[in-house]
Amino acid sequence: MGAGLHFETQEEIERIQKDAPNDPNTDPNNPNTTGQDGEKEPPCEEEVANPKKRKTRKVTAKVWQYFNKGPVDEEGSYSAICKYCGAKYLQGQQRGTASMKNHIDKGCKKFPRNRRDALQKMLQAAKSAEGTELIPWVFDQMKCRKALAMLVIAHEYPFNCVNHYYLRLLFNELQPSFKIPSRMTLRSDCIKFYEEQHVTLYEQLGQLTCRFSFTSDLWTNKGRDRGFMAISCHYIDEKWILRKRIITFVPLPSPHTGKHIAEAFYEKLVLWNLDKRAFCLVLDNASSNDACINELFAKTPIQDDLPVDGQVFHQRCGCHILNLIVQDGLSVLKDEIRDIRDTMKYIKHSQGRMEKFKLACSQSQIPFKKPAWDVPTRWNSTYLMLVLALELKPALCRYSNLDKRYYLKPAEFKWDAVECLVSYLKVFYEATLKLSGTKYPTLNLFFPEFAEVYLSIKRMSSSPFPFIVQMGAEMTDKFDKYWSIGNSLLAIACVLDPRCKLYVVEYYMKELFPEECDNFIANLRECMKALFNDYVEENASDENRARVSKSASGSATNSRAALKDYIKERKNSEPPKSELEDYLATEVDEATVDEDFDILAWWRLKSPKYPILSQLTKDILAVPISTVASESAFSTSGRILSPARSSLNDESIEALLCAQDWLRASINEKGEKIGEPLWTIDEGGSIED
Repeated sequence: MGAGLHFETQEEIERIQKDAPNDPNTDPNNPNTTGQDGEKEPPCEEEVANPKKRKTRKVTAKVWQYFNKGPVDEEGSYSAICKYCGAKYLQGQQRGTASMKNHIDKGCKKFPRNRRDALQKMLQAAKSAEGTELIPWVFDQMKCRKALAMLVIAHEYPFNCVNHYYLRLLFNELQPSFKIPSRMTLRSDCIKFYEEQHVTLYEQLGQLTCRFSFTSDLWTNKGRDRGFMAISCHYIDEKWILRKRIITFVPLPSPHTGKHIAEAFYEKLVLWNLDKRAFCLVLDNASSNDACINELFAKTPIQDDLPVDGQVFHQRCGCHILNLIVQDGLSVLKDEIRDIRDTMKYIKHSQGRMEKFKLACSQSQIPFKKPAWDVPTRWNSTYLMLVLALELKPALCRYSNLDKRYYLKPAEFKWDAVECLVSYLKVFYEATLKLSGTKYPTLNLFFPEFAEVYLSIKRMSSSPFPFIVQMGAEMTDKFDKYWSIGNSLLAIACVLDPRCKLYVVEYYMKELFPEECDNFIANLRECMKALFNDYVEENASDENRARVSKSASGSATNSRAALKDYIKERKNSEPPKSELEDYLATEVDEATVDEDFDILAWWRLKSPKYPILSQLTKDILAVPISTVASESAFSTSGRILSPARSSLNDESIEALLCAQDWLRASINEKGEKIGEPLWTIDEGGSIED
């Protein structure tokens, strides 16, 4: 039996023989046929008249079920004719059937290789609510093309990967029936997948009852000298799960003024039908972003649909504020930081220096770690560089004795000052890590974290190091500037945290600004009340519309039903204690004071008790305090717009980036992970966030 040859069941063989021309062993007109009992028929007159003519043997190989036997010549040779494609193979004179078997296995293009599926289907494992189950599998060309498009989008493969030899070889081995698309067809499949997901997400957002918050940031592609704007949408769905989706990534015309930013932003909100359901917009502290807010309020009707007339609409990126505060403080120790940065770069510059540094680590009896330098515009990378330098301090001091060309003297660095600086920066670094999260609410964390940072700055004034005192003074000026322009939403989010309520706000205000504490708390209560009343009115209008619709349908048709409605109306008209007042009057539950406390789960359980306040809380907790979500889009765009893919048009760029974000979000929400790419934007030894 030939390798890879497939044989059907007896019933199918009989069906093939019935549909195909008669087999040479069963054809009654063939002189070489046998009888029913297997004995040879008596020779005819022609065979008696020609006794020298060779007799042909009976064919017994199973492969003959796919071939017809041709006429026999005087030498006893004959042709084996394929029943499906008509190919001929010479037989007789002790010739084998290997060529016929190879033809059926690999060469015949018309052979029905999936004939067995009619009798026995292949099974595949599929996940269901009850576990893993086996379901029938049938090859589908379009499903395979869609899966290939998802693969290219998720892992950032180029469109011409379908031309790679070994990838095509893999596809052919896995499923020979799969027709590999061209690169242009693959691009069309990716665009089609993005459009399908766009419609699905549009419908999902339209069915939600919450409001939406947004983050936006700008990025310039050096290869194209063009600017792009990313907009991320943040919301908490009906199951009280925090969601984030990148809804657009579009080119922004130059110059990047507030007018252009506002026009592009509002245009995309209208496209997604979110312009009347906006709650908050988080931007960094660029002056153009302040102008953007003014343009939105002056030139668009977005303010008419915002709670409290848009007083809490604009939020500043908390991580960016911390970055500006620390950058001013680091300027007092810039010489020491520069020397450490130059040392790291010098050692990492060549392999020979790295070998000497390994020897220095060995002689200093410390584990070897690769030197890394910071990105000067990002203070947290500077902090990590200084922490690494302190760990490698003995080896750095030893290295100057091994490399005579090294002009700096690490032993003379002000290591005590660096160590003191790191201890103060640790508070800022931990606060930045908490506030830059994207999988949990962060707005409720900002007020206490920001207050702790300010208390740490105040403690700098009593430091024995003069440069720490000077750094504290620089930071205080910057802190007061941004504290004064902040709005009340940061404190409201803290109050809506059941672990904090008004107690935490009162405590920190008395510590930071004791003379302003009472006035601040009074204004905070008024702002919370105004915001809550807006939601009460919005909810009442929805109930009135539902009541009118119910009356129009004739639901209350008798006097008893009308009487019940009247009593219910009178009962609801009595001014009860509001949900906000009831929440604030309740003491803090000590069980909630836990690091693993899930604030969304708590409010999900309390939503029946506080239906309106929980809706307000849902919209507030969805507000991110940083623009990390939008900035992460530029990390992806840097790979998508690599030099090898610089010819992508704007449609392909937006489709690839948004679809990848939606794919990764859907996979992560299912508890699975997509492998990260093996490359980064900036190659080298710098520390990136």
